[in-house]
Amino acid sequence: MSDPNGSGIALIGVDWGSTHLRVHAFDARGGVLATRASARGMASLAAPAEFADALGELLGSELDDGRAPILLAGMAGARAGWQEAPYAPLPTDAATLAAMLQPLQFRGRRAAIVPGVSGPSDGFVDVMRGEETQALGVPPGTARVVAPGTHSKWLRLDAGVVVGFSTYPTGEIYSLLLERSLLGRGLPANAWSERGFVLGLDTARERPDWLHQLFGVRARNVRDAAPAEELPAFLSGLLIGYECLGANRIDKADAAEVCDGEIAVIGGARVAATYALALRRYGLPHYIIEGDTAFCHGLWRIAQAAEYV
Repeated sequence: MSDPNGSGIALIGVDWGSTHLRVHAFDARGGVLATRASARGMASLAAPAEFADALGELLGSELDDGRAPILLAGMAGARAGWQEAPYAPLPTDAATLAAMLQPLQFRGRRAAIVPGVSGPSDGFVDVMRGEETQALGVPPGTARVVAPGTHSKWLRLDAGVVVGFSTYPTGEIYSLLLERSLLGRGLPANAWSERGFVLGLDTARERPDWLHQLFGVRARNVRDAAPAEELPAFLSGLLIGYECLGANRIDKADAAEVCDGEIAVIGGARVAATYALALRRYGLPHYIIEGDTAFCHGLWRIAQAAEYV
């Protein structure tokens, strides 16, 4: 396969999440020629051979020339992934990650896994895999990044270097509470209400006792104090609100003073728009960058530093 300008495939980039797998073919200038995806994330795979098969399924002739080097980031390098990769220390940039690539055996190809990143965070050593690659793909000058998800990451950058981050398991807690707890019993799982979400955001800002407020979801339901259709979004607003407030140390008197420039919100359209609504409600300037775009830009920087391209 070659692009319209005849530059051919220079790199295969792999974004391996817990629930998804996406493969990108790059041309010699870092442009993306094609992308393929599947639901074969790390959580659905149990052995190295299964990871190899999952990747092989996506590397069809329309995407892969069989010769380009392969660079993988994300959960492929987790302890339960394809092959465990090390954690790079903070501060971390593209050159640091490139120097710690974990070589991978795959069909005789030049292949490697991008390391994760580990660093101190409020009394423990935090970890991440994949978000560091996305953060390296945001526009120059960005100092703060949020990558929402099952385990949301808030990252701090200094001149394109990741200098700190913190993790909030917001998405996981939301799913557990809504689907498997008494708090969520009887609530419509797929309902969405902007009114309920905003009420949750406002409650989080006004009432810091988050454990008590979480039970308020149940109390509102059994006392018919709010429509059941609004309560899943109210729960989401509470959790995302407490996350944003904690990550930004927001004082309700003046949120804007704590923000150092625009926050880059990395993700798909729906989740990015939800976080953008929260940040807007709290007076925090922000912009959205699509997740694949950030990942591809960041992975290309790592590939250049590693002389893969």
